Amino acid sequence: MLKLIWKRKIKVIRKVVAKDLKLVNELIKNLDSNEIVNIELLDHPFYRYLVYELNSEIIAVLKYSIIYERIEIDYIYVLEKYRRKGVATKLINYIVEENKNCKNFSLEVRKSNIAAQKLYENLGFKVVNIRKNYYGNEDALIYMRSE
Repeated sequence: MLKLIWKRKIKVIRKVVAKDLKLVNELIKNLDSNEIVNIELLDHPFYRYLVYELNSEIIAVLKYSIIYERIEIDYIYVLEKYRRKGVATKLINYIVEENKNCKNFSLEVRKSNIAAQKLYENLGFKVVNIRKNYYGNEDALIYMRSE
């Protein structure tokens, strides 16, 4: 008799905790960022760090800032093999849902990052400005979304 065992995928979005710091810092090294997340930043009054877990494996990290009724998404990093599978969309929708008092959301993206631009536009973000040479010799597009 053949038994089929279905492996259920368990997906979790949660705050970063101290035990995650080593892996989170390894992930964000892949960004053009010199940021290192330490234990003190986890209790920062404005910064928030989330991870997306799939079967207890951290596959994505998102950092955002809350200032009054405004959220700025600082970065999202998704492991390459999980990109274009809705992970970033779920993370952004999560922060929108969890922060209903916030009416404005903003972020910036490299002008060359077409995949990210499509993602943000599909989520209702609009280009509102350009920061010339923000990434050295590359412009940044400033996106906003208002609720």
